[in-house]
Amino acid sequence: MAALVCTRWLPRSWLCRRPGQGCGRHYRAALCTTLKQPLAIEEVASRAVQPHEVRVDVHFCGINFADILVCRGQYQERPHLPFTPGMEFSGTVLETGADVNTVKEGDCVIGVSILHGMAEECITDQKNLWQVPEKVSLREAATLPISYGTAILALEHRAHTQPGETVLVTAAAGATGLAVIDVATNVLQAKVIAATGSDEKCKLAMQRGAQFSVNYSQGSLKEAVKELVGRSGVNVAIDMVGGDIFLEALRRSMMPSFM
Repeated sequence: MAALVCTRWLPRSWLCRRPGQGCGRHYRAALCTTLKQPLAIEEVASRAVQPHEVRVDVHFCGINFADILVCRGQYQERPHLPFTPGMEFSGTVLETGADVNTVKEGDCVIGVSILHGMAEECITDQKNLWQVPEKVSLREAATLPISYGTAILALEHRAHTQPGETVLVTAAAGATGLAVIDVATNVLQAKVIAATGSDEKCKLAMQRGAQFSVNYSQGSLKEAVKELVGRSGVNVAIDMVGGDIFLEALRRSMMPSFM
């Protein structure tokens, strides 16, 4: 599962802040000041929101592999130092710009942003925010945008997965792998072969809806999938491991979609 950062690090007098007080106050943020080094918690000056922007009181922030890469200088986008990482977050709306009409103060929201999520507050464009359904907690919501966005992009937009097709997904017990299982089985009505590195993870993937599971730490992934689907292979393969697992998944797929 994706990790979470809770922004409630310490008792905070900043909870008394009010909308419209963007300038002249500060909030705490996790800063990457040097690549490949631990993040530092520092005070950051707040700013006023633009007409199309929303200020969010961040409760939780997901931690993704891409966040690790950007803090190591290995992501496709390389922000100038220092910067605050964090690509997905959840919280409540503190303030809205004059032109915002999608959310209002007090709404529970999830958001996406290339940066800035690992902080007590985040300012982002209203188009990057969605209201959280009442039955979904902010803790759960914080890890939804990246994992499910990736799953939908791979399954629908890249592979055009059809009902009844077979999807092979590696690292199936991770956040994105579980999202792939959910979308493939419950939305697209496809069958899923979940490939993981342990029996415990295989069990989790099966509980979440996969029809088959393969523990690739115990033998050849290619041969195991062949036993399940025959020489025809799977219709879609989504790989998030790389290396030899990538090659074995490729050899069993008619339409790979590697993320």
